[in-house]
Amino acid sequence: MTNNLTRNVLIKTIVSNEMFGINGEEYTKQLKEIKLKWEHASSEELCRRYNQINHTNITVELLAP
Repeated sequence: MTNNLTRNVLIKTIVSNEMFGINGEEYTKQLKEIKLKWEHASSEELCRRYNQINHTNITVELLAP
């Protein structure tokens, strides 16, 4: 596993996954809400969700600073 994973990479991956299929005017509203939610999530939560999306098993300790 590469050591290029950061909280920011996890957040972008999760937000992208959750935005899939949202179109139109609702897109902007949902994007802001979902991004804010995951920016304030703990690193443990981010790792859990990222692991679900990508079928991996990363931990907080593997995140680059």
